[in-house]
Amino acid sequence: MLWRKNRLMRAGKVEKAGALSLQIGKKITAQSRLLLNKISVHSGAKALWAAVRQLTKGKTANTDVDGITAELLNDHYVAMSTDAEYVEPHLRPCTYE
Repeated sequence: MLWRKNRLMRAGKVEKAGALSLQIGKKITAQSRLLLNKISVHSGAKALWAAVRQLTKGKTANTDVDGITAELLNDHYVAMSTDAEYVEPHLRPCTYE
């Protein structure tokens, strides 16, 4: 539905996109209500906030890549950004009195 709404917006069909946006909002509200209704009063605040975080942040993607470490990436970027012909500029001493 979001994909269709974006296509309608790009095509300049703002009224149709707006109507679809209302439908999307209703579906999001219904899904949120379903999740939050599963939490009982006796579950406690911790369970409630866990559900709220799940709704607002969504699922986190696994970004681990086999064989890639922080040290390996650091070494790679050090090698890329090193200029073998770099000459440090000569700085004149400041003579403020």
